[in-house]
Amino acid sequence: MRVFVTLVALAFAAMAFADEAKPNRIERGAQKVEKGVKRTAERTGNAIERGAKATERGVERGYKATERGVTRTVDRTEKKVKKILE
Repeated sequence: MRVFVTLVALAFAAMAFADEAKPNRIERGAQKVEKGVKRTAERTGNAIERGAKATERGVERGYKATERGVTRTVDRTEKKVKKILE
């Protein structure tokens, strides 16, 4: 009987000790989740910025190519007109 009471007392003490340890684990887990969320948000923001820059460069590149094409066409046309008029 004494052994049984002793075991129950030890079990109760172990549960009390485990309850004290749980908040620390919960806090650590919450900190890890918070850190993960911050990193994910930062990565997402960086990806959006990179995407915006790439789009801007693509639009600018297209605009410049069109401008060069128009300039080439105008130059050729002017040369042909000059040749015909001479």
